Amino acid sequence: MRFQTHDLHGSIKRSVTGVSHVYDREADPVRRPARPGARAPAAFTLVELLVVIAIIGVLIALLLPAIQAAREAARRAACANHLRQMGIALLAHADARGCLPGLGTTPQTSFSIHSHLLPYVEQEAVHASIDFEQPLMLGGTGSVCVNAAQVGATRTVVETFLCPSDDMSAEFSHYLYFPGGQGRSAGTSYVACGGSGTDANYDLRYPSDGLFWSRSAVQFNDISDGTSHTMMMAESLLGLDADTAGAVPDDPRHQMADVCGQYSLNASGPGLAGLTNPDLRAVAAGATYWRGIRGAAWIWGREPITTFSAYMPPNTDVPDVVAKGTGFFAARSNHPGGVNAVLADGGVRFVEQSIEPVAWRALSTRDGEEVVKTE
Repeated sequence: MRFQTHDLHGSIKRSVTGVSHVYDREADPVRRPARPGARAPAAFTLVELLVVIAIIGVLIALLLPAIQAAREAARRAACANHLRQMGIALLAHADARGCLPGLGTTPQTSFSIHSHLLPYVEQEAVHASIDFEQPLMLGGTGSVCVNAAQVGATRTVVETFLCPSDDMSAEFSHYLYFPGGQGRSAGTSYVACGGSGTDANYDLRYPSDGLFWSRSAVQFNDISDGTSHTMMMAESLLGLDADTAGAVPDDPRHQMADVCGQYSLNASGPGLAGLTNPDLRAVAAGATYWRGIRGAAWIWGREPITTFSAYMPPNTDVPDVVAKGTGFFAARSNHPGGVNAVLADGGVRFVEQSIEPVAWRALSTRDGEEVVKTE
């Protein structure tokens, strides 16, 4: 028997085969209407929302430096790896040729140290595109132009030759002239060690106390200081790719003081007349023209472009100084606190910018009989 009854609250009671079920309309979450005056679910107030936003802002402010530091640590490690590859390439070159490579004899024929390392850093195709039997440049002083036979290599960016922390453009448009007047040269963040820069050891037309100069052919048995205490290469910041005139540079870290008008080359020996162990800050203060040529072409073995001396400590705030193709060019980087350098044993060290000048210069010499620690 089937029947149903209604209670006073509108519930329907059903009984089927003797079992009673109660269906309560008000208890049904779908069908139950909202009661008048019922309270809505709680929400954030404006003050609470502002507090949450402020907390998020504080957390971001705390985390951002840590994230940036982690990224820089990764870039510094990648930079060290690039230098390690170049160090191994220098060792391989010495093993194959019996000596380290040297610079050329003139601006026209001076291929860089980097150009000789290409086969050992997986750049065989770029190396094959260079004709070492022909000059790199054609023309005379002040009007040289890239030899058409060398244009392809000169324009090729080689990532191994660039520091990931260097935020300047790796392509330069103001310092090398190409056939037809068009073209951009590929730069480098790494420079070869020419020596201490003391006395006349900054003029690499002549033998220096470092590992590289014009026509050098240093062998490892020439490094009496020990290969683990002698630098082969270090970092430098890419130049501004622009020259400016004035009492101060537009960018002192990416421009060098041009003092060609104040100094001339010694007539019978190395160095600039009157410029031996100078106060470089005072010398730079007299400059009225500033060049952004640093690192402008990895292929060109010119001193202001692809070499350095240890006359000034790493990351010095004193601008580099150039005159007549030679001068004082420091190691620099965007790494906080110092620079990476590769030693003659192939090891890479991070040298702090607070290093004592005498210790820094000792690292740049091959036979100064110094023993120094780099860490």
